[in-house]
Amino acid sequence: MTAPSDVFELKGSWISAASLLTYLEQRGWSRVGGREGLYTRLAEVASDSTNSVIVPLNSAMEDYEDLLRVAVGGTAARLGLGEVQLLTELDVAVVGDKVRFRKDVPTPHGSIPWPSGQSLVQAAGRALEAAAKAERQRLAYFGARHRTSAKAYLEAVRMGQTELGSYVVTALTPTEDITGSTLEIPGLTTPLNGRAVAETLVTALSATRDAVDHFRRHSSVAIFTDAIEYGASYELSRSLTGLVERSNGAEVSVSWHAMQGDSELRQPVSVTFEPPDIPALTRASTLYAQTEPPSDVTVLGTVTLLDRPSPGSVGVIRLNVIEGSPANKIRVRIPHDAYDVAIQAHIEGKAIRVSGRQSREGQMYWLYEPSALELVQLPRRQQYQQGSMFDSTGELEDDD
Repeated sequence: MTAPSDVFELKGSWISAASLLTYLEQRGWSRVGGREGLYTRLAEVASDSTNSVIVPLNSAMEDYEDLLRVAVGGTAARLGLGEVQLLTELDVAVVGDKVRFRKDVPTPHGSIPWPSGQSLVQAAGRALEAAAKAERQRLAYFGARHRTSAKAYLEAVRMGQTELGSYVVTALTPTEDITGSTLEIPGLTTPLNGRAVAETLVTALSATRDAVDHFRRHSSVAIFTDAIEYGASYELSRSLTGLVERSNGAEVSVSWHAMQGDSELRQPVSVTFEPPDIPALTRASTLYAQTEPPSDVTVLGTVTLLDRPSPGSVGVIRLNVIEGSPANKIRVRIPHDAYDVAIQAHIEGKAIRVSGRQSREGQMYWLYEPSALELVQLPRRQQYQQGSMFDSTGELEDDD
């Protein structure tokens, strides 16, 4: 990374005077003095203006970095923050919303049982993935559908430091459009917006919380179906189960980054779940995973199985799904000319895009009436190996 001349690295974060000024102004600080081009002095509104922070402006000055370090330290002290926490919020490479996943586990200070910590990290990733997919489309069960969008989003998210005295996974999420340039595949969807994904996560968590409360009072699963339109899904309910397991409770909170044009600061949002909620979340997962009706889909996938009784006859191929279907694997019965295309794809390491009528039969997915079959060259970096971050414990097995 080549940083601009007014940006330097401090304890792993890229800091600039502009980022510090913006941070303070968004929190109500105002300019109370300074000298144009050299420095500016800011103080909190309704406070003693002598209790201020001086921010240097001229990066060509020999002591620019020293003065900015002093300004960062003074800001942290006045706001009652740790310097590392402030640096994380100032980092010019991570200007975005903050999602915190907290697991309440009785444990000695500064440690956590390994299975509990591992389940927290996994659950946090799956919740973010579920929100990214739900922002693309509201569905009860996603499986491999919208996998590329979710992966592009997760690659744009950074994991922040945990907090002393608790066990917290912090996701620093972007607010802008996520191009996913390393994942571009012809014919797929337009970029996700990072802020929209965070907003979908909040609405989905809130709807799930309301549905769980309703289920515990009335034992009715219908409310879970209603929650789908707000982003609730099989994947989200599974992630929340993993978050709450082996704990006394768990919390997901979102703090919003102040964006240009915002009329006021958004208030943080927090949603909690407890062990007594697990039966309701499990019931929701079962409901969301029920067999779906046949549907028209266009699937992109790599060929992992080729089978036909004799040359020139109808054959069967199996695709490892990259995009377009909730299945991880789907079988397609195709005529001999299309079968030859599948052989070519397998030999050359290309993917296949094909449209048809998808049907789930038991634990297996089939694509009938295939049409518009074509080869697709995958990006060099994107090989879509099975067993990636998108394979979730507890997810339905589509095929062996």
